Amino acid sequence: MTFKFTKFVPIRSAFLLLMILCLYSVESVAEAKVPHSSNMISENNVQEITGKITNQEGLPLIGVNITVKGKNQGVITDIDGNFSIDVDPTDVLVISYVGYADQEILVGDGSGLDIIMQTDAQTLDEVVVIGYGTQKKSHLTGSVSKVENEKLDQIAVARVDDALIGQVSGVNIQATSAEAGDAPTITIRGFGSINANSGPAVVVDGLVVDADFLGSLDMNDIESFEVLKDAASASIYGSEGSNGVIMITTKSGQAGKTKFKYETYIGRKNAFGSDAYKKSVAEWADFERAEAGFLTNNTQYALQLVEKTGVDRDWQDVFFDGGNISSHSFSARGGSENTTFSASLRTLGDQGVVITDDYRLYSANIKLDTKLSDNLKFGIKLNPSYTKRRRLPTSIHNPIRQSPWLLIHHTEETIQYVDRAVYPDVKVGDYFLENHLVNIDIDPSDDQGSSRPRTSGDMNPFAQYVEREHYEFRTKLLTSAYLQYNIADGLVAKTSLGVTTEDRRRTRYDGVLHHADPTRAQFNLQNRVQNRLISDNTLSYTTDIDKHGLNFLVGATFQKRAVTDSQVTGSGFANDLLKNLQGATTVSAFQDINFEKNKVGYFGRVNYVYDNKYLINASLRRDASSVFGIDSKWGSFPALSVGWNMHNEDFLSSSDLFSKLKLRVSYGLTGNENFNTGNAIVDNYPYLALLSTSNAIAEGVITPGVSPLSIANNLLQWEGSREFNPGIDFGFSNDRFQGSIDYYVRTSDNLLLNNPVSYVTGFSAGIV
Repeated sequence: MTFKFTKFVPIRSAFLLLMILCLYSVESVAEAKVPHSSNMISENNVQEITGKITNQEGLPLIGVNITVKGKNQGVITDIDGNFSIDVDPTDVLVISYVGYADQEILVGDGSGLDIIMQTDAQTLDEVVVIGYGTQKKSHLTGSVSKVENEKLDQIAVARVDDALIGQVSGVNIQATSAEAGDAPTITIRGFGSINANSGPAVVVDGLVVDADFLGSLDMNDIESFEVLKDAASASIYGSEGSNGVIMITTKSGQAGKTKFKYETYIGRKNAFGSDAYKKSVAEWADFERAEAGFLTNNTQYALQLVEKTGVDRDWQDVFFDGGNISSHSFSARGGSENTTFSASLRTLGDQGVVITDDYRLYSANIKLDTKLSDNLKFGIKLNPSYTKRRRLPTSIHNPIRQSPWLLIHHTEETIQYVDRAVYPDVKVGDYFLENHLVNIDIDPSDDQGSSRPRTSGDMNPFAQYVEREHYEFRTKLLTSAYLQYNIADGLVAKTSLGVTTEDRRRTRYDGVLHHADPTRAQFNLQNRVQNRLISDNTLSYTTDIDKHGLNFLVGATFQKRAVTDSQVTGSGFANDLLKNLQGATTVSAFQDINFEKNKVGYFGRVNYVYDNKYLINASLRRDASSVFGIDSKWGSFPALSVGWNMHNEDFLSSSDLFSKLKLRVSYGLTGNENFNTGNAIVDNYPYLALLSTSNAIAEGVITPGVSPLSIANNLLQWEGSREFNPGIDFGFSNDRFQGSIDYYVRTSDNLLLNNPVSYVTGFSAGIV
């Protein structure tokens, strides 16, 4: 059951009030840049003209530009579509708004204007975000799907990627973990590698980020998703796009009065048990009678235990206890004609569906875009977040397969069956262990001992969870800034710098009661800090000459990633009073790993359109990665795609059947450098002969030293993937019914695998 509502609310928090005042200040400063009209016109015939601008449905339009033709004078409409301006009767007002046809109106002697904007079919052609730019949807030649956030923010999920489930064909999003807040597995058109990462690249407002940052975003801040599915569309990102690309555009502010919005939902999550597990002794006995006609000794004994303990449960009912999920989001968006802003705060709580599971998220999002001059634009984005998770200490499979007659705690009835010779200190209220009954024979007449239990372990499944506290704390920051300069008409230079940083701390405490052997209590601490810096620089040129449309793009990107990972383990806990290293008597298993990973890429793309009918797109990217040796650092990733808008041909332009019919075909190559051998150092320096610490015995004395960790391979090269994709896009009844049909073949080669090698090398396997 989920409730969601949106409303305007008063601000009670001093912090929020301060933020709002700051936002108003930004708006006021920005609006002060608009020249006052009274200083720019003749005072003899000046008159104030008021008016209201609406769309064809009569709804007011906010932020419509009203300028005086030939003069540096203008205003914008307010939240109700109203405006006022001081003009001369001979002036001509130019009315312009995105998605609507421009209008020119002579002021004359009118005192008030009611203006209805008419939609412009050409400007309404949907724009789709592609790699390092945008393109009209009708001009796409690759396989790109767009999902706008119309109702996705009404889905009660902790992560934005969970809301995409079932939204895009060819994209499989599967929850592979029962933990709240855990990332699902995402694949686009299946798995493209064996050892390498098969997840898509994630691009947020033009910045490539780790997929883990999807958990920091608020669906209420998302404007749209674009999914680049074929290699021709994704190859502009080179090795980043080897498994497709998910591009996310966040909401920006719009000119006009600041809008405040509060959104929340409250829901309940439950999990359904699986019939694949033995649910209860009674159900299993019924199954055996139906299948075999008799009961086994184990089942007969289990029925006796059910009678003695009074318990016959399905452990799934204990562990899948369900949980609440709630989200609160507050946002403020607005700005002036020159400066727009968007700011939001969010808090989320998700108790998951398994006992002890808990996930807390606190995040903010700030986005500012401003025109520094007529040709220069600047923007900045900040997305900090903090999460706290109590993680599941073990696989859920292990506890739910335990015996249905097993109690959680001993009662007065069960304490009498404990073997006091082995467990003299067990008392009522202690955890019930199967091994407590190992030497007990409830049926003394059975001298064969077949009435004794068949135990599956010496742990209580409930204690495995509640007596182990595994926490994860993450502080993340995504920040980026860009500078865009219009050099000439259609010629735009843009440079951007993005930094993502993550500080993760994991604490894993296994208490003295989580196992029958208290010496197995331990504490593990792991700290990881990773930083990623990306600099993107592009130069693009767009022009239309008669029926010809051209777009050129060239660019360079530079990336640097640094990771520090350390951990330590403590053991020898006498009790649970100090659940950290201070409570341990022995500290060991020190580990400290540091590595860097760098990449540089150059790319170019050409889009050509003739008469909105014939489409060509060609791109090339060259990447160099520090993962590979000097002989094979560089990889080339070309792509070519063509399209034909048949519905614009004369023989279909008047057709009542097709409102859209496009044929397209694409071919492209992508690469992959990310693979997983289980050793982070080897994964990031696979071409080197690495060393690791090792002990040797010299003259009977143990001497510390080093030994080879991996085999050198300077010829190690990029894992490649090539894809061929013909497709058809169609629409009927004025695009009321739309669809696409794609056929694709993707082939991966030069796979990065840990293959067997001759033992004369000193190793059994190596990356080749």
